Order: sequence, then structure tokens, then C-alpha cells
Amino acid sequence: MLLLLLAVVFSSIFIAFNLFIDNYTRLNVETQLDDLVNNFGRNDGRERDKPQSDYFLPNLNGQQRNKIGTQGEVFVVDVGYDIKNYDAKEDIDELTQISSYLKNRKISLENARAIFVETEQNDYFISSVENPKEPGSFFIFYVRVSGVNNLVNAVNLALAVIVAAAMVICFVIANIIAGSVTKPVKKLSLFAMEIGKGNFTRIEFSFQDIEFDELGEAMNQSAEKLDLYDRDQRAFFQNASHELRTPLMSIRCHAEGVECGLMDPKKSGATIISEVDRLSVLVEDILYISRIDSISNQIDYHENDLRDTLSLCAESLKTVTEKKGLRIVYQFDANPVLFVYNEKHMYRAFINLISNALRYARDTITLRCCQTGEQIETSVIDDGDGISPDDMPHIFERFYKGRDGKHGIGLAIVKSVIELHNGNIMVDCDQGTRFTIMFHKELPKL
Repeated sequence: MLLLLLAVVFSSIFIAFNLFIDNYTRLNVETQLDDLVNNFGRNDGRERDKPQSDYFLPNLNGQQRNKIGTQGEVFVVDVGYDIKNYDAKEDIDELTQISSYLKNRKISLENARAIFVETEQNDYFISSVENPKEPGSFFIFYVRVSGVNNLVNAVNLALAVIVAAAMVICFVIANIIAGSVTKPVKKLSLFAMEIGKGNFTRIEFSFQDIEFDELGEAMNQSAEKLDLYDRDQRAFFQNASHELRTPLMSIRCHAEGVECGLMDPKKSGATIISEVDRLSVLVEDILYISRIDSISNQIDYHENDLRDTLSLCAESLKTVTEKKGLRIVYQFDANPVLFVYNEKHMYRAFINLISNALRYARDTITLRCCQTGEQIETSVIDDGDGISPDDMPHIFERFYKGRDGKHGIGLAIVKSVIELHNGNIMVDCDQGTRFTIMFHKELPKL
């Protein structure tokens, strides 16, 4: 493409240059020939007095040179194109070729204007006019343009050489530039293929172009994230299979014990029902967190009052709260705390937080919901012993179970839902356990 562009540019310059020179030469020669015809061909006052039998030859010493530096000459021919008079300094062979050219092409000698004539050695422009003193004879004024044409040909040759050299140089430079681009692209392509095969090993790149270095670093970061995601997925499935296996083994043992008459059917039935309920909750949580991971942009967001959702979650757990003798304290803003969110997902997150607080609270669970400027703060606080320092870094990991934990998915679901709404969740255990969620009052980025 570069060579093609270069060829088009130089071809355009070549054509434009030749058209300009041709037009410029023709314009100047035509002006000069018109001056010769008008001043020396039709005005016989400047002609030398000669006997009537001679063919007059105008004296052109008073002519004006044109801008291209050529000088007009003249010779006389009759109606048969035979030369009758000419300047002795001129080459009779050249003049004969001019007259023969005009005769062969049957060019009329009456007022011929700026006719191009080409001989074996030179190029001319000629104009003719009838001799006013001798009808039947004609003045042939001619201007030699071979010098200009030779100069143009030399310039064209120089342009051709320059174009050829420039194309060779551009070809070499283009190959060097292309190599500097294609080599990094090939390395990055091979790295992308390795990532596609599941090899996420980091590769240190050192390219001359900073853009390729930035792209390589971005690909390395992507590979690290994919590697982390892959490990998380492997751990997720391993933990999920373990958590599913435990209740299934318990159900199988009790069923076999009843079948063999080793266990009380009533007690075993109750245990089996309990394990099935536990298994159902576990499967539901696994499916839910999988949906959160692969959620599409079709999720529906609506503006709702966060206080209503939080109160609804607390009311749904009222029976458990009363059974444990706990009380729930509401610290809500008096004005609505409006936020754009998916109520179903947010309800699930709040339920998990409050359920978690119910397991560890001693007397009181405090629910807070307030708005400060564009920031919305929601907190679930219990007055329990708090989370141990060893468990704190892992509480949001999937299937990580702390003290009295169930199956380790509840807080992972909470974090996924909060991140889905571009929020942040923090936890501190200075006095009991406080989960604080911060939202920025704007539409979630899908």
C-alpha cells in the first residue's frame, strides 16, 4: 500500500509537471509566433528592398525573445512547399524536413498557426503567412523547442530515477517498520494462544514501542485474573462436591440403617428430612451464586427505598428472632433512602447478613440505613463476640466456614450482590460485628 501510494503521488507529479511545461511552452511559443507573423509577416515596411524577382526574407533582428529563451527564424516557400529563400546560417536539411512534414500532412500554408513539427533531430512550432508583396509565396516562421523538450526529458528521467530510488528506500524502510510491528504481534499472538490453552504463566515483554509493552502488560494482568478465576472455579467445584457429598452420605447411611433394621425409622426419617432440607438450601445457594457470576445485562433495576427492603428482610426473620429472644433496633433516616437496585438480589443479600447476625448476636441486632450527600450507608450490627482475626481475611471466600458457619456461601453471595450494584462492603469487630455497605447514588454500570 505504501509503494502504491508513492507510485500514485509521483505519477500525479509527473503528469502535472509535463502538462504544465507543455502548456507553458506552447503558450510562449504561440505568443512569439503571433508576434512574428503580425510584425514581420504582414507588415512589409520592415522588409528590405530587393528586386521584384527575389523572394523577400524578413529581417528578424528586432524580435522579442520569449520567456523560454528561444528565437524565431524564417524561410520562404512557394505553394508547392519548395524552399525559395532562407538564412544561410540555417541548416537546409532541417528546413527541407520541415517543408516535407508540412507537405506530407497537407497542412495549409494560409495562416497556419503554432503547428507542431517533428524532424529527425529537432522539434519545432511553425506559423505561416502569405508574403504580402509576392502572392503565392509564404513566410514560414519557426521556433525550435528541442532544448526545452530535452530539458523536460532529462527532468522526467531524473524523476523516474528518484521515484525508483525512493520506492526501493521505502520498500526497505517499510519492511523494517513492518518487522518491528509484526514481531511483537506474533509474540503477543502466541501468548494469547497459550492463554487459550489454559497456560496463564506470566511472560515479561520488552518491546521498543511503549504501546506494545502496555498491551503485553495488559495481557499479563488478564492472564493473572484468568488464572485466579480458574483456581477459584476449581476450588468452588471441589468444595461444592464436598459439601454435597456430606448430606448425601448421611442420607445413605440412615436409609441403609433403616433397610437393615439397625436404626429407628422415625428418627432416621427425621434426620433424612433435615439433611434433605440442608441439601436443598445448599443447592439453591450454589445455583444462585452461579447465576450471579454469569448474570447478563438484562437485570432489571428500579428505584426503591432501601429502608423498606431492609425492614422486609427483618420481618421475614421475626419468628427466628423471637425464638432466640433477640430484638432488632432500627436506625433509619426519617426521609426515604432512594436507590436504584434490583430488589430481589438486594433482598437476598440483606437476608444473608441478618441471618448471619442472628447466629452470633447475644441480645440486639441493629439495622442502619442513612444517606449523606450522594453516599448511602447500610449497616447490620450484632453484639456478639465478633469474628476471629484468623477468619477475618477469608469470610467472603466461597465455602469458607468460620465458627458456627453453615456452608460458607452466604457472605460470598452478599459480596457478589453488592459488587453487582457497584457498592463496597466492609466489616469491623470493635464491638460485636458490623457489616457496612456503601453505595453511590447513581445507576449501576452494566
